[in-house]
Parts: sequence; C-alpha cells; structure tokens
Amino acid sequence: MAAVEPRPAHDDGAEKKVARNFFALASGDALARVVAFLAGAYVAREFGPGAFGAMLFASAVLLYFQNLSECGIDLLGIRHISEDVARIESVAPAILGARVVVSCTLAVLVFGLGQGLTHFGALPAVDGWVLSFYGLTLIAIGPNTKWIHLGLQDSRPVAVARTAGESLYLLLTLTFVTQATQITRVPLFQLCGDVLIATTLFVWLRAKGFRIRIAFDWQLVKPIFARSWPLVANVLLGLTIYNSDLIFLRFLRDRDTSGKYAAAYQLISFLINLAAAYSLSFLAGLSRVQHDRERRNGLYHTAAATMFALALPIAVGASLLAPQIIELVYKDHFAEAAPILAVLVWTMPFTVSKEVDLIALVAGGREKTVMQMTAWAVAFNFVLNVALIPPFGMWGAAWATLATEAIRAVIAAWCARKLDYPLTGLARFWKSGAAAAAMALAIRFAPGMHVLVTIALGAAVYALVLAALGGVRFARGSLPALRV
Repeated sequence: MAAVEPRPAHDDGAEKKVARNFFALASGDALARVVAFLAGAYVAREFGPGAFGAMLFASAVLLYFQNLSECGIDLLGIRHISEDVARIESVAPAILGARVVVSCTLAVLVFGLGQGLTHFGALPAVDGWVLSFYGLTLIAIGPNTKWIHLGLQDSRPVAVARTAGESLYLLLTLTFVTQATQITRVPLFQLCGDVLIATTLFVWLRAKGFRIRIAFDWQLVKPIFARSWPLVANVLLGLTIYNSDLIFLRFLRDRDTSGKYAAAYQLISFLINLAAAYSLSFLAGLSRVQHDRERRNGLYHTAAATMFALALPIAVGASLLAPQIIELVYKDHFAEAAPILAVLVWTMPFTVSKEVDLIALVAGGREKTVMQMTAWAVAFNFVLNVALIPPFGMWGAAWATLATEAIRAVIAAWCARKLDYPLTGLARFWKSGAAAAAMALAIRFAPGMHVLVTIALGAAVYALVLAALGGVRFARGSLPALRV
C-alpha cells in the first residue's frame, strides 16, 4: 500500500465534527439497538429458536420493503440538506409526502403478503400474522425526518428519539408477551416505538424553527427520486446478500435452523448498524469538503483508519469468545450458533472498509457505480448460497457471507481508486493491529472468568496498548480521541 502524507491541520475541524456526530449518533444508536436486541433476546430465551426464527424471518423479509419506503432519501437526502439548509422548507415537505404515500402503500402490500403465504400453506398461521403486522411498521418510515437532522450534522435528536422509541418497544414486549402464541404482538409494539421516534424527530425540527410539514408535489421531488433509485437498488441488492442466507435456510432446512443462524447474525447486524451510523456522519462531513481534494482525502483516510480500529478488536474478541457470548445471550439451546458467530464476525473489517468506500462514491455522485458494484456481489453471493447451503447448512451460509463481504470490500476499494481517492497506507493500520494482537493474547491466556469480565479485560488491554503506541490522543478538557 502507498504511504499517506501527514494530514494538514485544517482537516481537524471536519474530522472532529464527524467524530462528534458519530459519537452522538453511535452512542444513541447503540443504546437503542441494545434495547431492541433485548426484546429479541427475550423472545429467543423464553420461547426458543422456533418463535425467534419466525420473528427474524419476518424482519428479514420486511427489510426490503423498509428500504423501498425510505426511497433512498436516508443517503441522498443527507447530502441534499448538507449542501443547502434552505431545502428543509422548500423541498423536504414534498419528499416526506411522497414517502408517506409509498410507505403506506407498501404496508398494505406486506400485510397482504403475510396473509397470502399463510393461505397457500407457505407459512404457519402465527408466522403469517407476524409478517403481516410487521408490515404495518412501514407506516412510520414515511414521515421520519432522521435524514434532515443528519444533514444538519446534528445527531443528538436521532439518538434521543431512537432510544425512547426502542425503550417503549422493549417495555411493551416484556409486559405483554408472556407466551409463544403472543409473538404476533411484538411487531405491533415495534410500530408503537417507531411512531414515537418519527413524532419526536418531527416535533424537534419544528422546535428548531423550521417550518417543516408534509406536502404532496410529485413534480418537485421527481428529479430527486430519479437520482435516488440507484441507491434504493443498491440497498435492496445488499439486503439480498445479508438476508438470502436466512431465507434459504428457512425454506431448505427448518424453522429451528434459521432461528439459530439468526441468533448469530443478530449480533453481527447490531455491529454492522454501528458502522452504518458512522457512515451517515461521515457522508455529511465528506459532502461539505468534496471540492477540496486535500481535505477530502484526509477525512477519507481518517474514516478508513477509525473504522478499522473499531472493527478489528470486535472481530478478534468475538471470535475467541463466541461460545460464551451465545450462552450469555441465548442460553444453551442456541449453542450451535457459536461457531457460526465466530465466522460471521470476521465480516466486520471487510464491511466497514466497504462502507467508507461506498460513502466516498455517494459523496462523489457515483450512485450508479455503487448499484452496479453491489449487483455483481449479489450474483456471487447467490451462487455461493446455492452451492454451500444445501450440503453444509449454517456453515455454508456463514462462509458464503464472509466471502461475499471480502469481495465487496475489494470491489469498493477499486471503485474508490477510480474516483481518485488514494489508497490508505499501512501506517494508519499497524497500531490497531498490534493492539488487537495484544488483546487476543490477554483473552487467550486469561484465567477462567465471567465472559463480561473477559470482554472488559480485552477492551482494556486493547485501549492501553493503542494509547501506548500513540493511537489515542489525550487533551485537557476533552475526551480521549482516536489518532490512528
């Protein structure tokens, strides 16, 4: 890899703002996802792999419709607002109106899909109702103004709203779901939480003084939606990679197998969404410096090194502690998911590398390149799933996913180079690698302790070694910051 020139001092402002927004968004998003994850873990622990598999299968199908409901605005809209704040009152109302129409229409379609699959015997009655009720959660996507807040580079409202909504979802689930037949209530409680999130964000914007509303003007938003469709297609294709393994397992194996695989993948999804949180913060910052190549490249290199420094210790630690983590979260009857988690967690370094390059492409207006790149990866993943899942089951699905993410990372890096982003040098990664190696030794030779204590030990060793190597910057009056 080519070496990277030292970063100019004037990059610090943009990098600090991205870091602050990421910290606010990721901390709130992490807390919200932990809360939501607890609801799923409760269902898994109390009612077994079958009920959990039904819930996760419905969620996997719903993800496609969720991204159709978003209309690509959660990425393109951030760039749109970051370029011109006046668009919040001139264009955003029409975008919200169009999304409301799309999301309500899709909610009706998914509700009918769940009932149709039950009617024709493709799904048990309970599973069909779970899918149908999850379809209703699409209604809350249309009026959600998360993308406007992130375009303003203000992540705090998003973090607060997400935490409040997911907390409501968890509280209702723990209180009113006490037996397996009641899992049909889970998506309805998710709807309650999602409505609270959308309402909070909408009211927050108006409290800031923006005259935001929901309007209907298709001619105004038509050009924006024409640009967003490649992003929608890209996300749908990406979801095919993330979800096809679970869907293949559900129909080629059984409900319990898909539930066990989903248990491992849930933990990975949580981590991947943290990477996505950073990407959204990174997009707004990168869009603002797109015409200053020196600042653009400095921010890009910092993002790549930061994401690697966060992803590598997670992959190392989770692969070493997979059996203990699965037992802690799901109990013994999910033990078969442990080796699957140990494989899947290694998708993290590849995924975060790919995310940084994808955001660089989006900021550079290369939405169609992003879509084409993902289409090739989907074809590769489909071939692997067809070849590996029938004979190897969960193992085949896990290795197919890992291989696909590695290929996607390589293709994304190549596409970013074509957009004149220079390759990030090894000098930005070696400190994280050395600290992760020290952490692995500490975990491997640690005396028998509770898994949470071992995780804390590993994290402490990683942080201390990274700091000793100069990878953490300390400044009076502020929190420690990564300097990789």
